[in-house]
Amino acid sequence: MDEDLEEVQFNLRYAQRLCQRTARFYRRIQTLLTFISLLAGSGAVATLAAQLPIPSAWFMAVFAIFGCVNLAIRPADKIAANEADIRKYGALLAKVQTLDAATLQQQLNEARQSDAAEVEPLRAVAYNDVVLESYEPDALIKLTPIQKLIGALA
Repeated sequence: MDEDLEEVQFNLRYAQRLCQRTARFYRRIQTLLTFISLLAGSGAVATLAAQLPIPSAWFMAVFAIFGCVNLAIRPADKIAANEADIRKYGALLAKVQTLDAATLQQQLNEARQSDAAEVEPLRAVAYNDVVLESYEPDALIKLTPIQKLIGALA
């Protein structure tokens, strides 16, 4: 396999990994937001409200905010879009052995035009994943604390 084809294959794998990480991130966010929404409607909160009216008002406000965040982010939509992108890049990876580097690069560029929005801090995390898969630990990017936190979620 020539250098150009290896680079395109790396870029395909990186794009696919970024979509996988992003989908997993939104899946975990959705789980957390669903849990908080269910907790907000539970009897435990009502019991707490009867015993501690002022702190429970704060809890209810926080729960309401998380419910609004869930509706605003719509993680399920983002998960579906990223999973479609994962399949798209997987199909391109399957063509690595049959296409030349220029054709594959062109198809990669076309595929990127319809990508779902990415979570920017996950770029370095996904890049490090692919670098480790390629057995090139010298090329790792040093992650910031935010990238480490979001990477742990994803």
